Amino acid sequence: MKNLEIISVNEENKNQVLAFLKDISLINDVNEEVVLNGEFLMDNEIVGLLSFEEFNKIALIRYFIFKKAVNENLVMELFKKIIKKASNKDVESLITLVVKKEAIDIFKGLGFYEIDKEDVYIEETNIMDTKFKDAFILKYDIDENIINY
Repeated sequence: MKNLEIISVNEENKNQVLAFLKDISLINDVNEEVVLNGEFLMDNEIVGLLSFEEFNKIALIRYFIFKKAVNENLVMELFKKIIKKASNKDVESLITLVVKKEAIDIFKGLGFYEIDKEDVYIEETNIMDTKFKDAFILKYDIDENIINY
C-alpha cells in the first residue's frame, strides 16, 4: 500500500467513485451530491470512501465503505479531510447511524460519542419510529480549533 493516496471527489473522478460504490455495495440509489462531499483512498484502484450529506449545520455520514482493511492512521487522515470539507461548508457536527456494534469502536476512535436517540429525527420523524430504531447514534462536534491539522 505504498502508493496509497487520499483524493477529493470531484467532477473528473466522480464516475469512477460511483462505479466503486455500485461495485462494492448493495446501494442502488447513489446520491451524486453526497458522493461529491467525499474523499477516497486510491491504491491503483479505489479501496475506500468516506462521504457526508448536509442538513444545515449537521451532516450525516452516508458512505463509510472500505474494500479491504486499511491502516488506522489512513482512516484518521481521510476523516480529517472530511472534517475540513464539512467545516468549509459551515457544518458544525457530523452524525452517524451505526447498525453493527463492531463499527462503534471505529467511530469512537475518531472522536464520535453516543447521543440520545430521543433527540434524533429523520424528516420530522423520531428515529425510534423508523427502521433505524436499533441503530446507535454517534455524533462528532467540529471544533474550529482542530480544523487546521
